[in-house]
Amino acid sequence: MNALVKMLVAGIVAVFVAACIPKPLEIDDLGKLQPKVTVASQLLPGDALVVLITKSVSALEAGWGSDPEDVLNKVAIADAEVSLTVGDAIVTLPNLGSGLYGNIALDLQPNRDYMLRVKTLELGEVYAVAQPKPFIAFRTVEATLFKSQFDSTAFVRYSLEDPKGANYYMVNVQKFSQTQNITSLLNPRIFTHLFTDSAFDGRVHEDQFKVLFRRYKQGDTVAVTMASVSKEYYDFLKARFDRRYSAGAFATEPLNYKSNVQNGLGFFNLFLPDARVFVLQ
Repeated sequence: MNALVKMLVAGIVAVFVAACIPKPLEIDDLGKLQPKVTVASQLLPGDALVVLITKSVSALEAGWGSDPEDVLNKVAIADAEVSLTVGDAIVTLPNLGSGLYGNIALDLQPNRDYMLRVKTLELGEVYAVAQPKPFIAFRTVEATLFKSQFDSTAFVRYSLEDPKGANYYMVNVQKFSQTQNITSLLNPRIFTHLFTDSAFDGRVHEDQFKVLFRRYKQGDTVAVTMASVSKEYYDFLKARFDRRYSAGAFATEPLNYKSNVQNGLGFFNLFLPDARVFVLQ
């Protein structure tokens, strides 16, 4: 995998390791909830699908003082059988380690149903269906360094040609470091900008935003990724961000987000991303 793909995969692991370390709860005599299979997925540039299979962790079982590698080893499901079905075709997703399963040679087609099946020895079988939206590319995009009297951050300008009909968009900004380790991955600092085309349906849209609450410096490398996503996934993300939960918070308890994973937790989503890499100047 190239550097961008490795970075995005690292981000997936980071988000869900972080999600498995909830804040401690000051409560007694609470029955322990049974773990469930938790699913997360990411489509990387080039139709490379990566799925992270973990088990949910109670807030009583881990805290911020937990060792990251111990948590990762505890929640990652390493013996799952993972497959993707579309029509009559079934594709097995090989085990990539650390609870990751994926395939880098898929030919995903928009507007088709893909069923993910996950079989585990300990927690049984779960499945979910997702349908990727058509690919929409940046018309223009640039990321630069924005300096103020008090701080410096990334500043993103972009434009796109919006197709007719209701569309939901996700733009992610993530810093990339060749020397990331498990400790730094606990705080990936992925910034997500969500928007819909309700105000510009079928027209060219131009916008800009600052990457808030993130500190950048000259020479930092960032990836800016945009994708058209389903309304269900958009609503799922917006609910998380509106409630100020960290990304991937559905992997911990208590749970109050909708899931499309039958008999499990999380959200299986497919989207076709346009990703660009910038060195901030």
